[in-house]
Amino acid sequence: MSAARGELAAAIATIAASLARRHAGAPGVADVLARLDQQDLSADAFRQVEPARLAGCRHLPEAIGEAAMNVAEVAAAIAAIEDGLCWRQNPNYSDSAMGQPGYMRNYAYAELIGPAGPFAGDDFLLGVFLLGPGVHYLDHRHAAPELYWVLTDGSQWQRDGGGFAGHPAGGIIWHQPWVSHATRTGAGPMLALYAWTRDTDEFAQLST
Repeated sequence: MSAARGELAAAIATIAASLARRHAGAPGVADVLARLDQQDLSADAFRQVEPARLAGCRHLPEAIGEAAMNVAEVAAAIAAIEDGLCWRQNPNYSDSAMGQPGYMRNYAYAELIGPAGPFAGDDFLLGVFLLGPGVHYLDHRHAAPELYWVLTDGSQWQRDGGGFAGHPAGGIIWHQPWVSHATRTGAGPMLALYAWTRDTDEFAQLST
């Protein structure tokens, strides 16, 4: 059953309030909050989205459980709506493209605001991103400026071909347009929120 409009709007409001309270001065956060405030989340803008789950969603209970120890209110908001979301994958990706058998069984995202989400948005994306353990999300890039809010421990991030660095749970990562970046997970899954603030009509492309 799809998530109700009130539940989704409440989850988005919780995410926005927590992001503002915890990370008001972090790079990109002001841009995300300003664009989020411009989105129409009214009853007229809401649309029913057919829920869809992917193999990677099997990692959600563990990931949400860990996120609850770090950003409890946001983890609870995601838990309240996750089974009513439409979980998807980038059509440019495959096990072969990623060079990892089983990659696609360990990767999923769901839009809260965006073309595939319950609120279409105005050139803005907000969603939930999930990676299973032991996964390497290869270097990729896109036109959109992007913010990640990492809710679990153990992931490492790379930018512009540099070295990988760990980011603690609750950390913010901001990518300018077309900056190449990569992610890899450790022994546990990674759960994050993401936002694209403009130029959202192109999927991410693997860097070559």
